[in-house]
Amino acid sequence: MPQLLNRDQLKAWAAQHWPEIIAALAPILFFWRLVFGGQVLYWALPALQFVPWRVLVNEALREGRLPLWTPSLGMGAPLMANYQSAVFYPPNWLALLLPPEIAISALAVLHLSLAGVGMVRLARRLNLGNFGVAVVGLTFCLSGYSTGRLWFITINNAVAWLPWIVLAASPPPPSPPPLLLVFLQQERGRDGEAGVGARAARLSALIALQLLAGHAQTSFYTLLLATTWLIFHSFSNWRTLLRNSLNFILAVALAVGLAAIQLLPTYELLRQSPRAAAAEYEFVATYSLWPWRLLTFVAPNLFGHPADHNYLGYATYWEDHAYLSLLPLLFASYALATLIRKRHANRATTLQQNSALPVRSVVIFSLTTIVISVTLALGKNTPVFPFFYHFIPGFDLFQAPARMLVWYTFAVSLLAGIGADRWQASARKRYWARLGLAASGATLILSLLAVLMMTGKTAVVIAGGFAGAAVVALGTFLLILAQPAEPKRWQWLVLAFIALDLGLAAVRLNPAIDPFLYHLKPAFSLAQGRLYQFSDDEYRVKFSEFFRFKSFDDIAPDRLRASFLPNLPALDGIASANNFDPLQPERYVNYLEAMELSPRLLDLADVRALVKPMGAVSLREANTARLRLVYDSLTVPNGLAALSAITDPAFDPDAQVVIEPATDERAGLPLDPNRFVATVVLERDGFFVLSDTYYPGWRVFVDGEPQPLLRANYLFRAVAVPAGQHEVVFEYAPLSVTLGLIVSAISILVWVSLWWIGQRKGEAVGQILR
Repeated sequence: MPQLLNRDQLKAWAAQHWPEIIAALAPILFFWRLVFGGQVLYWALPALQFVPWRVLVNEALREGRLPLWTPSLGMGAPLMANYQSAVFYPPNWLALLLPPEIAISALAVLHLSLAGVGMVRLARRLNLGNFGVAVVGLTFCLSGYSTGRLWFITINNAVAWLPWIVLAASPPPPSPPPLLLVFLQQERGRDGEAGVGARAARLSALIALQLLAGHAQTSFYTLLLATTWLIFHSFSNWRTLLRNSLNFILAVALAVGLAAIQLLPTYELLRQSPRAAAAEYEFVATYSLWPWRLLTFVAPNLFGHPADHNYLGYATYWEDHAYLSLLPLLFASYALATLIRKRHANRATTLQQNSALPVRSVVIFSLTTIVISVTLALGKNTPVFPFFYHFIPGFDLFQAPARMLVWYTFAVSLLAGIGADRWQASARKRYWARLGLAASGATLILSLLAVLMMTGKTAVVIAGGFAGAAVVALGTFLLILAQPAEPKRWQWLVLAFIALDLGLAAVRLNPAIDPFLYHLKPAFSLAQGRLYQFSDDEYRVKFSEFFRFKSFDDIAPDRLRASFLPNLPALDGIASANNFDPLQPERYVNYLEAMELSPRLLDLADVRALVKPMGAVSLREANTARLRLVYDSLTVPNGLAALSAITDPAFDPDAQVVIEPATDERAGLPLDPNRFVATVVLERDGFFVLSDTYYPGWRVFVDGEPQPLLRANYLFRAVAVPAGQHEVVFEYAPLSVTLGLIVSAISILVWVSLWWIGQRKGEAVGQILR
């Protein structure tokens, strides 16, 4: 925003930028309780993942250390390497100043605003009027896809950067420089657009922000979309395509370097997880778009709604939720009908000289994107996604094909703006609007009669869904019929109608609660040892009592906190053997499966209390300990043999430790303070066994001397200790973090240099090149 000196300048600025203002304020208006009203998100992931992670991260940062490891989750788990903890994502640092639940909820809404403004800025590259770009921004930021995942914080945050990345990846005005000097030329056009170096720096910064936001699947889809967008719009000649492709590759490489401090530890965790090679197909194909939900693109509640406690559809409501309101769909259809065929073809051929984005090409690209998006979102319901899973790298890593609907949302939003920009009143439109009005009225009457006369729940829910869609359709067609020759006021009514339709639906899909939930203290506490909740009990309590997919039930905060669902105990400083992280070490997963069948393994894991259904906690009277001194060992060749040995009924963890061949990871004392220190006294040579997860990056020292870290009892850590009194120190200083820090630091220097060259030296370089 320029420096404003008086009211006239402010009015002039607002008159030019009111679409950005609307896109920024609309989410805040509908979710004002989350920004100003003192309410917070809680449903499922905020309470069970994002707030507990942020609490653990804040504790570490306030103690002056990196949040590398937490003993509170699992049997100890990497915290910073957990990608969705998003430790280095700058907006998340607000949680250091505000209570985490307040910061997370407010930031979720502000990211919707960021997404809307980004779409407005992208739409301006199409030379659309203010009405058209406002439709684009509102449709995207209040879309079913965006608001339906508001509580999935990392998806919400990552999606906000999608339009900005596509905008930054859009091809610049064509004036190709010599190939070898492509990254140095300034290339300033009449509008003063920054040069290639500055553009690469800007694009890399945006991609890095999205990578740090914490949702790899959204970043993967965004980079695919930006790549195809760039290639599609750079086909004017091979030099343009080559120049833009090299610029994009440079930006992506630099972005990966900037985010390396997060990506390398996450990659290390991924290699240790069951998804190291690829996720199982059944896991990946879960939450494929249910084909019947295609009808809900027009009638969103055709199969009920969890806020009405009557959702009848497959899996979850929100994963398949892609409602965009009927008016934007009509505008998008009008754009296809007029611009793909022949009407307006001449006026759509070229845009501003500095835009390089012909509307006709955007329409064709958007239509293609819609087809691809919906087809892939259907997942296991078509043969296309299985082919992508088996043969296209990346599609075998992520769950929920329905999330491909982000492309559909992006493309339809653009088309809606293009159609709205060219929408004019006509007798033909009024004719079809009258027909639509009659059909909508008839549908509403018949649906209401069905609701009153039918008794079956399914029939009543579906009839109610038709009735709701008919009401929206009535409003839509009445607006079309009421369009005057001078449409300015009408345009404001259209924007208000779109915002109300999408915004009210968004609020219903995101229940909020008083922050009191996060500050309750359960009656039970555990000073030592770990809690554990068996998987069947956890699943039943989580999805049958508190977070049912079919219904948003009222939740009693005290009952939820007393349920000790993972990762809630972390809020109270209670260690849990459970872990609700998306990526977990494979051996940890295998150990839990074995522990479910062999409760003796609870002793090895130092489980001192079991959580029963609905929060009843029972202390175990068993020989549990986190620390053990044993004098005999059994060496086995691999993990399978180790798991077999510790599940043998004859195995005594107090007398013997099962050891696998050590990897020699001796090193000098690390600087990081993530450590466990103990003084031990052994009568004879033996082993010090720590019931914490063995994980790359842990080192062990005895009396200050580095020693081989042993993998003990399949999952845990141990070190050989000679007779006598000794100080044993376990320290966590992963090489992946050190390398990530170095790579990120170098990348920051490269980024600053690239930006400085592009901004400050570009004109001189351009003169030399010319």
